[in-house]
Amino acid sequence: MSNDLTSEMIIILGTTILFSVISFFGLFILQKKEKKRIQSFNDSTVKSSSNMPKYTFIITLIFSVLFIALIWILGPLLRRFELGPDLGPTWYYWQLPVPDITSQIIVWLFYFSHQVSFWILIYWAQKHITQLREQSRFGLTTYNWIALLINGIFIYLHLLQTHIWYDGLAQDVPIWTSQGSVILMLVFLLIMQNRQRGIILGKKAGKPITREVANVFMKLHMYVFSWALVYTFWFHPMDNDPQLLTGFFYMFLLFIQVSLSYTNFHFNRKWIILLEGFVGVHAVAVAINNTLMLGSSDMWPMFLSGFIFMVVFTYLYGLKMQSSLRWVIFLAFAGFLLWIYLPFGYGRELTYLFRLEVLWIPIVLYTLAYLCAGIVFIIQKISKVDVKNVKDSSTSGNQ
Repeated sequence: MSNDLTSEMIIILGTTILFSVISFFGLFILQKKEKKRIQSFNDSTVKSSSNMPKYTFIITLIFSVLFIALIWILGPLLRRFELGPDLGPTWYYWQLPVPDITSQIIVWLFYFSHQVSFWILIYWAQKHITQLREQSRFGLTTYNWIALLINGIFIYLHLLQTHIWYDGLAQDVPIWTSQGSVILMLVFLLIMQNRQRGIILGKKAGKPITREVANVFMKLHMYVFSWALVYTFWFHPMDNDPQLLTGFFYMFLLFIQVSLSYTNFHFNRKWIILLEGFVGVHAVAVAINNTLMLGSSDMWPMFLSGFIFMVVFTYLYGLKMQSSLRWVIFLAFAGFLLWIYLPFGYGRELTYLFRLEVLWIPIVLYTLAYLCAGIVFIIQKISKVDVKNVKDSSTSGNQ
């Protein structure tokens, strides 16, 4: 690496770290002001909530955009690492042809440190839920501050690790594990949100997606989501390819979401819909890039139409909306499909339409939701039967 490039990297990285430190202390000062403002309301009839989650969202969103720009700017420095040829859809391209044991040990240590620290934080938070709810009235909670700090530190460490050793976890684990973790998050959300918006067209699913089953997924979701996010985050190197940049930006949005747990912003339905739908943006970016750069099958219409289907027919039912507006959205989606498949539009072959490619992603997500819920439902039923048998045997023994 030349001295000029090294100096440029230090300046850019130093500027970004300075912004992060200033932002963190700025949030701390805003927190104190917000707490004083809320405590100043002596009239119990006046309802006031802290604006800290909103301020934090804005600042962390700006940080996310700047950090994506930083990854892109520093990308040319990574060209000293020579990657091998692309060997097909089951091959992960962004890994070194020859694995390095030191690199693998270090990236796994970073991943486990990030993962375990977050799981410990979640465990602590669930044990102090009453305290956190009280803190959330006045701004960010102890959990929020620590979560922001943990994620911020490991984001910088991952960038540093990429520029020194390059390889992520992908060197040791198959590509489908990273893709599957994101799918698992979407499936959990389908089950958890069933009571608020239903599975499709606002219709709530019955068995096996019962209230008791949804509660199980609700209790587990912070651990599962943090695993899916942290694992996927360390799976990829921080290179400046458009596919990786859109993926990391999506992960930064999810880091914001998990860091703002126990605040009112965490439950903002519009924000949740954006998070669920943005995975489609990343999927389309990957599909287009593979088509243009690698000559692979033109699959972006399948990804885009499939995720738009989920937004239109499931996700948007989490919002209150006039029926006339819903019909406008339905018609807009129908018009989009016509544009894709008819000759005067994109002109995609009608055979893809007859294969029902529009429904492939929804079918996978709905099926997995019912399958996962079904497993938990059966376990609950078996557990109830066992408990009943124990009680019956105990009663008969006493007699």
